[in-house]
Amino acid sequence: MNLCRLSDIANIEISGVDKKSIDGETPVRLCNFVDVYRNWAITQNLLKSFMIASAKETEIAKCSIHKGQVAITKDSETRDDIGISAYIADDFDDVLLGYHCALITPNEDILDGKYLNAFMHTSYIQKYFENNASGSGQRYTLSNETIFQIPILLPSLRVQKAIGNLLSNIDRKIELNRQINDNLAILGRSSARAEVRCAV
Repeated sequence: MNLCRLSDIANIEISGVDKKSIDGETPVRLCNFVDVYRNWAITQNLLKSFMIASAKETEIAKCSIHKGQVAITKDSETRDDIGISAYIADDFDDVLLGYHCALITPNEDILDGKYLNAFMHTSYIQKYFENNASGSGQRYTLSNETIFQIPILLPSLRVQKAIGNLLSNIDRKIELNRQINDNLAILGRSSARAEVRCAV
């Protein structure tokens, strides 16, 4: 197993795309900090929740999201909210990663995106982020250099894919259970309201 710097095995773009819509720029949707923070994977199911904004052509070229990439949170008010990753599980048209995040495009001959996302969630990397986060009080950040230097333990690509697929399947089951629980809660509230109306 090799130990590599992230910047040696992936391309990294720091997003500066803000939430504004400006005349003359191209309309886009934004996958923002909260989308990355709350989801193990970014899928087409989230598309309608992405906010509408605009971007320059240079931003579109650098920060458009595509299947196989990984996004991480970079800046936040609390230390625990930075360094959280999400795997880009689907291809998107005209969707960009919003600011306070970094977009990582693995060299697919060396690094699997699903594995990278799983590795970013390990206590090993979370401790790295904790030790290297700068700021205090109102704002914490991961410097560009800290992100470029992330130490990645690299097994063979075959092993990476097996690990990434296993954890992605587990996450899909967790997400399905969460959706079922949410739907049951909605049905429960609807039934309770119906019973109240009948009683009245």
